[in-house]
Amino acid sequence: MRCPPLLVLFPFLLGAALAQAQPPRGTPAFRTPYLDRSGVVRWKDNGKEIVLFGANYVLPSASDYRAAGYLGLDRKRMIDDDMAHFARMGWDGLRLTFWGDWESSDREGNLIANDHLDLLDYLIAKARERGIYMLFSPIQTYNAGWPDALVDSAFPGFARHYPRNELGTRTEAIAAQANYLRQVLEHVNPYTGTALKNEPSILFIELVNEPVHHSTDVPGSVKYIDTLAGAIRATGCTKLLFYNVSQDFRIAESIRKSTVPGLTFGWYPTGLNSGHELEGNYLRTVDAYPDMLRPDLARQPRLVYEFDSADQLTGYMYPAMMRTFRTGGVQVALMFAYDMLGTSSRNLGWQTHYLNLVYTPRKAMSAVIAAEVMRRLPHTTSYGAYPLNTRFGDFRVSYEENLGELVASDAFLHAGTTRSAPPDPRRLTRIAGYGSSPIVAYGGMGTYFLDKVRDGVWRLEVYPDAVPVDDPFAPPSADKIVTRAIHRTWPMRIRMPDLGAAFHVQPVAAGTPGVQRADDGAFAVRPGVYVLSANSGIDPATLSSPVPHLGFAEYRAPAEDSLGVRVDAAVVPERLSERPIEISARVVDATPPDSVSLSIRATGTAQFRRYRMQPAGAYDYRASIPAGEVGEGAWEYAITVSRGSSATTFPEGLPGRPWDWSYDGRRFWTTNVVRADAPLRLFVPGDDVARLAFTRIGDDIRRGLFRVVTSQRSGAPAFHLEFPVINAASPDDYSASLVVEDRIAARKETIALARGVTLQLRGLGARQVLHITLVEQDGTSWSTPVVVDSSWSERTIPIEDFAIGRGANLPLGYPGRWSYWTSPAEGRGAPGDRLRVEKIERLQLSLRGEAGARVEPGSYGVEIESVMLGFEPVRKRAP
Repeated sequence: MRCPPLLVLFPFLLGAALAQAQPPRGTPAFRTPYLDRSGVVRWKDNGKEIVLFGANYVLPSASDYRAAGYLGLDRKRMIDDDMAHFARMGWDGLRLTFWGDWESSDREGNLIANDHLDLLDYLIAKARERGIYMLFSPIQTYNAGWPDALVDSAFPGFARHYPRNELGTRTEAIAAQANYLRQVLEHVNPYTGTALKNEPSILFIELVNEPVHHSTDVPGSVKYIDTLAGAIRATGCTKLLFYNVSQDFRIAESIRKSTVPGLTFGWYPTGLNSGHELEGNYLRTVDAYPDMLRPDLARQPRLVYEFDSADQLTGYMYPAMMRTFRTGGVQVALMFAYDMLGTSSRNLGWQTHYLNLVYTPRKAMSAVIAAEVMRRLPHTTSYGAYPLNTRFGDFRVSYEENLGELVASDAFLHAGTTRSAPPDPRRLTRIAGYGSSPIVAYGGMGTYFLDKVRDGVWRLEVYPDAVPVDDPFAPPSADKIVTRAIHRTWPMRIRMPDLGAAFHVQPVAAGTPGVQRADDGAFAVRPGVYVLSANSGIDPATLSSPVPHLGFAEYRAPAEDSLGVRVDAAVVPERLSERPIEISARVVDATPPDSVSLSIRATGTAQFRRYRMQPAGAYDYRASIPAGEVGEGAWEYAITVSRGSSATTFPEGLPGRPWDWSYDGRRFWTTNVVRADAPLRLFVPGDDVARLAFTRIGDDIRRGLFRVVTSQRSGAPAFHLEFPVINAASPDDYSASLVVEDRIAARKETIALARGVTLQLRGLGARQVLHITLVEQDGTSWSTPVVVDSSWSERTIPIEDFAIGRGANLPLGYPGRWSYWTSPAEGRGAPGDRLRVEKIERLQLSLRGEAGARVEPGSYGVEIESVMLGFEPVRKRAP
């Protein structure tokens, strides 16, 4: 992440909530845990299993601390906002991720009182007010300067002086850690008057975040773990202690022999740092976490200190991951990391992670549902494999609908538009969603929450529209907005039996001014808080909040968006000449335009054709060009947004209309119009290499295992892929994977005519084998080997030659390769089964250890100029 030190602030990013009534007063009563003989953590007062859900929150430290500084924000006010969001989402867990080992200690581990420690204290106090229980993780080991301040040498802490791999073995380093742990736990929080060792909201302590394990040295590892644990217990602290196991599961023996009972796991099934938003179905990658079920880990309590579906904004992954955690006996799940409201418009903290109630509404709602999965699913129950496990308890997830949902007697929650309906709306006390449902139809792009106060009275909370304007997982910058939060008025219709069809809508915080009367359940709503009541005369000041630890009128959202209009077109590389051509665009502004129009012309010509674009939902507009009006060939187009007599044309964002421009140097969106039987480009090296996922992250780029080269045959870009040789050995597979389902979908009318895959390629040596794999959406994979020599050739593989094979789940998740290979979905692969071309999701190009092949560095691999899907000619109808 590269961030400038100074920034001209946009007014809407000053953190301001539109209305911030005080949260409920008083400190919640915190309960005490105990560990039973079977390794389950329970509440002492009633013996029930403890189950918590929440996130890591990193504002007091490292890159999140600096991110707030880049925008000149008030960090304590940010904590206030974000802890209110935790309460609003029903989260009851938080991981205190604190880089005290870098920022708040010296070389000997003496605690330094500074702004980082003060913010940690303030965070603990504010989380306590919201009834949130915490895991304290005081030693992080990783460089606190990552990624934007790696050259900063001013960090005073002991972790800067000792390499990570020596923290568990070097005497001085261990002594510094023990000293630091004693001092930080004896530190008295000035905001609560309580020493951290006695803080009732801190239930658990994780000794070290992701330590470098020395698993083969069992006595040394046990001594290290017990030394740190002993330092904590010497303060009189009796909290449950946990140690990381997922960095290297071989450390399990040492943990068992130590005095620390608990295990911590991390899980990133979609990998990390892809650099762009991931496409495709990842549900099949979260069927199981086998290492949680290892016999040598039995009877030990377990929590997940970090998890995420990184580089994704889906509505379905979090609930599916929680299902697997409950199967593995996990009691606490803490996402990494919650994005602060003040910086979320830029995803400025952690590039590969992005979660905020306002700015990632679908993903945030899936996290609300995930918290309920943790609470409602029983301990260690299995739900089978994908796709049979997409329904579990009262929950459902769907890749096709980009949806996660809870449909229960008391609660109806959905992260995406759904047709599902609750069994009895009269029994509901909680409704929340993103999109529409049979209960609530909503035209906006933000989350909403409906909480029952009593019969005939509900509290409605609506958040601004979150409108993406850039890929949030590309490298961030303090001056690059990736999501805009826009306060617009939208229609909403609510059908609840106790409200009736003509209920009253009264604003409490922000929102649409004035009391409204719903007409057949419909009314206009602007972001804010409302009281909905069947009868008039309700005084909101007399109502108690139905949301625990949240004030009735409390509402925290960004201020009004003040940026100008922006247009983003849905670029489709190829369109069919025989079909109507639809061109879609998102027009992003605080107010709707008067009109939106499309101008399109054949590349190299001057004359534009003009079409009016029609609203297609929220900020989306669409124009449909009748079949035959646009002939085969390359076309370029622009979109003009008009208000009154003024107009702005995109993609340049210049005043006026494109036919009034000087043509020199102007950019346009482009598309190719082709016949339905024209070859479909599945892989174009120059365009697609940045979207590839590889077997290993990092090794490929640093070692030059792939690159784009110039084809000696044609001079076109070619993809160079070679088999790695690392420490005189090679893996069993090295694959590059590309999601192509959008290209397949563009030919849905004629995809049944596909006859084969054609490659232009050569090998790096005399006999090289490239494995071509087509992976369907359900994970069923079809493969064939292609043998080539060092000369360029064209090879066509008929569709019927692809046989059931193995595909790779890429990007590679963490931890380990146990989930590397795909397997046929339930019921697939039987005799007579065939590749379903219409369901192809990924193209994979793989090099594998072939029998008898001697692999030297740079000697084994291929160069590929193109991969095409060929079609049978389309027969024209007789006149």
